[in-house]
Amino acid sequence: MDNDCKDLQEKILKLKKERKALILAHNYQTIEIQEIADYVGDSLQLARKSAESNGYEMIIFSGVRFMAEMAAVLCPNVPVYIPDPGALCPLAAYIDAAAVRKKKEEYPDAPVVVYVNTTAETKTETDFICTSGSAVEVVESLGAETVLFGPDANLAEHVRRHTNVKIVDIDPRGRCYVHNMFDLSMLIELKKKYPDAIAIAHPECPIEVQEAADMVGSTGMMVRTVAESDAKTFIIATEMGLVHQLQKNHPDKTIIPLYEGAVCRQMKKHTLQKILDVLENLPEANLVTVPTHTAPHIREVLEHMNKVKGQGPAVAVDVGT
Repeated sequence: MDNDCKDLQEKILKLKKERKALILAHNYQTIEIQEIADYVGDSLQLARKSAESNGYEMIIFSGVRFMAEMAAVLCPNVPVYIPDPGALCPLAAYIDAAAVRKKKEEYPDAPVVVYVNTTAETKTETDFICTSGSAVEVVESLGAETVLFGPDANLAEHVRRHTNVKIVDIDPRGRCYVHNMFDLSMLIELKKKYPDAIAIAHPECPIEVQEAADMVGSTGMMVRTVAESDAKTFIIATEMGLVHQLQKNHPDKTIIPLYEGAVCRQMKKHTLQKILDVLENLPEANLVTVPTHTAPHIREVLEHMNKVKGQGPAVAVDVGT
């Protein structure tokens, strides 16, 4: 890490204490940002942390916008800022509220389950929200023969293969472009090279990659597994930010990315300088809000999501302060 980076980190750590700011960072953020965050985790873990923000006067959410929206809903009395307002999730863009309403007209009796990777507007039309780790459990708990699901078609296929429920894609084109980069040949090649490695795939990966992996789970599950397992070598099929985190936190283990090109350009829009700018200037353009008339329903489904079997506590990051 260069001196400029360290200087920015020191300025941020000093100013966040003065501002009583809570900094949350997704697992896909750069290591430099993870190091100055109060908590690092997946979307569910960070949503839980945002709901426990008593004593803070602001939240800076280093993730994509739908995550910051969840924080704004769950903690309405604390302003939520995003370092780069243009950090949007391409997967979330596949469905909107109108698409959900249209699909509900076709299947009026089917409950709607949307993946947490959706905008606040889309969440207003849903009955239930799931995470990658809870999708199967949520769908099974409904006792319905048919469930409308979106926006990730790979996650929908994962649920389809692990339940007896008819899963109807709200938009069958919906996929995370990062996780869709992985293919079976990559995994076969690495498993030949590292026969003792445990391969863990995210449920947003293509189904053939999931089926060839030893385990399938969220980024939170990957963090726990690597930390708790006696195994020494892991093949990780998710975004490189988590791979770098695991490499840093477990120098005694070998962490192998399934594909080094798996980088989310949206997550990487955030920088230390942008976080510092928010702390210094509190720019209104970076403030994330959700319309007050939609917030109660979104809060209800998010709180229900938080009660479903989750991924464990968010990972506290020791920044040496």
